[in-house]
Formats: sequence, structure tokens, C-alpha cells
Amino acid sequence: MENPRPIIISLICFLVSVLLIAGYLRERRAQLTKDFGVEVTVVVANTYIPEYGIIKPDMLTTTKVFKKFVQPQSVNDIEEVLGKAAYVPFYRGEQITLTKLVTAEGKPLLDRQVAKAMRAITISISPFTGVGKLIRPGNRVDVIAAPNYDQGGQLIYEIKTALQNVLVLATGKHLQNEVPTRVDKEVLDMIEADFEKNKRKDYLGGTQHLPTNRPDDNYSNITLQVTPEDAERLLYLTQTFGDRAIYLTLRNSTEPQMDAVPTTILDDVLGTDSDYGRSKKKPLPFVPAKPRFMDLKGGEEEPVN
Repeated sequence: MENPRPIIISLICFLVSVLLIAGYLRERRAQLTKDFGVEVTVVVANTYIPEYGIIKPDMLTTTKVFKKFVQPQSVNDIEEVLGKAAYVPFYRGEQITLTKLVTAEGKPLLDRQVAKAMRAITISISPFTGVGKLIRPGNRVDVIAAPNYDQGGQLIYEIKTALQNVLVLATGKHLQNEVPTRVDKEVLDMIEADFEKNKRKDYLGGTQHLPTNRPDDNYSNITLQVTPEDAERLLYLTQTFGDRAIYLTLRNSTEPQMDAVPTTILDDVLGTDSDYGRSKKKPLPFVPAKPRFMDLKGGEEEPVN
């Protein structure tokens, strides 16, 4: 090479540029660290995670963010959240936080499902009072009271719609928005065949003893979402007249309107002409028909029909 001077000058300029850029970046990082704290490792979503989706390793990655931008209850170890379910959707790049995960044995927490200013209260039901145990979490029901009381030595029965359009939060221990589970029929058949082959006695057979997505009707209580005032009224009814005096009627979830329903007594069923002696409603007093003309007898007028 006849004249290496230009190359040497270029290399020197390149090195000076690299040193200047590195110094600038170091200064900016120091300034950012001073303003926002040191960088820490957090776990973020590597792809979209749907609501109640089970978190798998390929859905997550780690990145570094300044301490000031770390969300509360975030995690820095992927192993800590594997196998859990997302309570809400996660979007790509969003930090994974424990507050947005289902952690109670694969079920959402009940307190997160109770609306603000509302309360959850549980009442006992039977097939007769609870629509044959066909009510499911998320349904809407009306609460009807059937009290009886003594009034002047008479036992009075009344039926009253006490609450309307009440949200069912849970049936037994099955909550609304519960993470669904599924057992494949072929897997069940294979398990049953294997147990039969080995003469195992600890398999009871059928699908009713294994967790599936089939609605469970093996419950004896229902948890409702009500206002604090309605919670007191409902508790008063159950404590005064017993659980058997409370009935639930299932309504269409798309029917939000609530109309005033009058109290029903026996006369509303049998009518005012019933011979039931303890009736509270009496028929109107008999009004005799007006006479067609008057006849004079013994100096006094007497009506004649």
C-alpha cells in the first residue's frame, strides 16, 4: 500500500466515534438509572395469552426494565408462573403479575367477582327450592319468601318476591368464570379398561367422580350477589322462617327489567268466594236489588219485586 495514511485516519475517526458513542450511552444510562432506578429482570408475555389460558414456557420471556416501571407483584422467574391460568388476557410485551393469575387451585378468587358496593351471601337450597339444582354460576334468579305467622290466633301464609335479578356467584364451591377442565372420553375408557384388567378396586367407574366440564349439580348451597341492605333482609328471612321458606326462581339472563310483584295470599289463589274461614279478604257486602214497585199494606209501603 503506497499511502496508508487515509486508512489510518479513518480507523482513528472510527475509534473516536465509538468511544464518543459509548461515553454518551454510559452517561445517558447513568442519568436514566438516577431518574428511574436500576434495571431489573421481569417476565413478560412473548405472545397473546387469552383469559383463563394455561401459561406455558413458550408464552413467556424475560426482559430488563427500570425499577420505576416494574409493576406491583411482577415476577422475575418464568418457573414461578408456569402452569397457572391467566385471570385476564395478557398482550405481547405485558409484564406478568401475580394479581392477574388464578392461584386458588385453578379457580378464580371469589372476592374479585363481587362488584363494588355489593356483598356475597350464601343460602341453603334443595332441589325443591333451588330449581332442581339446575342453577349455574352466572345465572340470574329471583328470591321468593314464603313465610307464615300468627295473627290473632290465625296462621297466615304469604308469598312475596323479595329480590329480583340477583346474580349467582357460585353453586357450592363452583365459582362463576371458573377455569374449565376436560377429561377425554377415550382416556377415561383406557383408564377403566386398565383398572378392570388389573382388578383394581379403587376406581369407581364412570365420569361422575373425575373432574370434567360437565355442570355439577351436587351442591346444597348457593352464593348470591346482593346489596348490603338486601343481605340483611335475606338473613332476617332465613333466621326467622328457616331456609325452607326461601325459594329461587330462574330467570332469563337477558331480562334485566324488574317489575313490582304484589304479595300473594290464599284469597288471590282461591278467590274471594272461597269458603276458607281464615281468609283475610272478604267478598263485597251483598246489595239487594231495588224493588220494581211499592205496595201499600196496613198503611205502610212494602217493596214488591
